[in-house]
Amino acid sequence: MSAIFGVLASVVSGLLNGSFAVPMKKTLKWEWENTWLIYALTAMIFYPVVMTLLFVPNLIGIYQQTPSNVLWWTFLFGVGWGIGSLMFGLGLHLVGLSLGYTIMIGVIAVAGALVPMLSHHPELLFTRGGLVIMMAMFIMVVGVIRCGLAGKIREQNSNQTNRTKKTEPSFAIGILICILAGVLSSMLNFAFYFGSPIINIAKIYLGASTTNFQLNHTVWFITLTGGFVPFLIYCGYLLIKNDSWRKYSEYRTGSYWFWAFLMGTLWTGAIVLYGISASSLGELGTTIGWLVLMAITVLVANIWGIFTGEWKNVPKKARIFMWQGLVLLIFSVLLVGWGKLLLI
Repeated sequence: MSAIFGVLASVVSGLLNGSFAVPMKKTLKWEWENTWLIYALTAMIFYPVVMTLLFVPNLIGIYQQTPSNVLWWTFLFGVGWGIGSLMFGLGLHLVGLSLGYTIMIGVIAVAGALVPMLSHHPELLFTRGGLVIMMAMFIMVVGVIRCGLAGKIREQNSNQTNRTKKTEPSFAIGILICILAGVLSSMLNFAFYFGSPIINIAKIYLGASTTNFQLNHTVWFITLTGGFVPFLIYCGYLLIKNDSWRKYSEYRTGSYWFWAFLMGTLWTGAIVLYGISASSLGELGTTIGWLVLMAITVLVANIWGIFTGEWKNVPKKARIFMWQGLVLLIFSVLLVGWGKLLLI
């Protein structure tokens, strides 16, 4: 039952993660840095502080019992994830939305799921269940690529008159940045995995009756604080450089604060549910839960693209690629569930 609950938690997490950026369509008068700074404050500072204070008593005592190297590594993985999130946006700018998204999500999915499994249970890789999970990873990456190709065709069709040809050096640098962004973004999963000693200490410190929801916040608090640091530095720099901090007080933009806050709320819900999923699925939770989260995220993001009109008047070939990719993503989720059952 806990395995089924864990997979379902990852599915809902993916629904929220694939939807959290949709409110950005409502903040058109703000610059990127205006929206994303409020989002980061909400998701990485406000909610972690509030929920940790409410649900985790004696947090300082738990950290005092934790080896300092564990705390620092968890924090640094959070910083790495924050840098990866910023590089994600730069990669999209250099190589385009579809190609950049394809490369980065593919790297995030593989690195974030495979590294924890190899580091903790490498002997499971060539068992029947391990091979099924590896097959799910491969099918998932193929599905993401099909969705990416569909998006590339869509963009080419809609921007034929104003596209600018990328030079070889900038395109090559863009590909490298996308790969680095994917690796760094997967550090959110690494932080949860390598920060597990904090959870073990919290379980002893707070008692056996402590819930996974409470325990997970001992890791998220440090990780998300680290992730906020790059956002604060970069967004702060842009707000000053572009003088865009003035846009916070522009006329008829009061509702923008709500939409940016909603972004942070949806993303926080996704992360909390992923943590519950990873804990419910046991030692392989950071492999199983991560795969399901990534697959559902891409699936939902594409569905939102349909509802918001991004796929209107596009070539039939693009729509075929898109549906092929979505079917492959759904199939990969089913394979992950099967692989988990074989490993139990």
